[in-house]
Amino acid sequence: MRAILALTSLLAALVLTGCTEEARESLRPSRTGCYFTTGAGETHLTAEQASNAATIAAVGLRDGMDERAVAVAITTAMQESELVNVNYGHDDSLGLFQQRPSMGWGTEEELMDPVYASFKFYEKLRRTDGWEDMTLAEAAQEVQVSAYPELYRQWEDEATVIAAVFAGGLDGGIGCVKGSADVVAFDPAALAEAYAYQWGGEVSEAEGSTVVIDPSDAAAGWNRAAWAVARSYDFGIASVAYGGMVWAAGEDGWSEPDAEADGEAAVEIANDSHAAVIITFAAA
Repeated sequence: MRAILALTSLLAALVLTGCTEEARESLRPSRTGCYFTTGAGETHLTAEQASNAATIAAVGLRDGMDERAVAVAITTAMQESELVNVNYGHDDSLGLFQQRPSMGWGTEEELMDPVYASFKFYEKLRRTDGWEDMTLAEAAQEVQVSAYPELYRQWEDEATVIAAVFAGGLDGGIGCVKGSADVVAFDPAALAEAYAYQWGGEVSEAEGSTVVIDPSDAAAGWNRAAWAVARSYDFGIASVAYGGMVWAAGEDGWSEPDAEADGEAAVEIANDSHAAVIITFAAA
């Protein structure tokens, strides 16, 4: 109660004194997490949710599934776990998709691995006849056999936006600012290992403070750039460059660097990024 009264008094004082823009800014909540923007709309995820969504998308693309399949998977995980890899659920359900060891999905350890859990989801989706012609919610239900199938519908629009960014080759559709995930010491080799596990391919370079990924085309490049931005909290990533554009840690958008404002090094990286995704790390 005292805290509320103090804040109320502060607000009143600011109003009476003409409240400067600087003071107003200090009272605004800090932007956190990751922001997704497409022509179809906008949505927001926490750093943890975005990282898990990026993994789901990478596994789907790795295994030959398309953007729509990724949207089905993300719709499902948003309903089942809110895109958080929880180690509990109804009966023995657990993980991103709340899959059950007792129903043959895998062991507890396997289902707590987002890569394995995503693989198992797509495996069943692929075996579902006609899923491509279903709504996202209907396809999710065919895989999950939920007692509450109508609940999947509420996530369709958000999942469509997220899938477009992670699997649709959309340029600059994601930016991440301040996150709550624990930041680990930067390690290009660890990111390269994660990339190989999730995408099923190798990076072209992982040394010093840089990882370079050579995509097959522009769509693949933006998919991998989005994945890297979403993993920025996990791996201490300072910037991601692709297509002549750069995203920097703490920014919710991509920009074309300017030599005067950002320095010659930033412009050089952006120029080199037309053909490759260039990931740089924060200082140790």
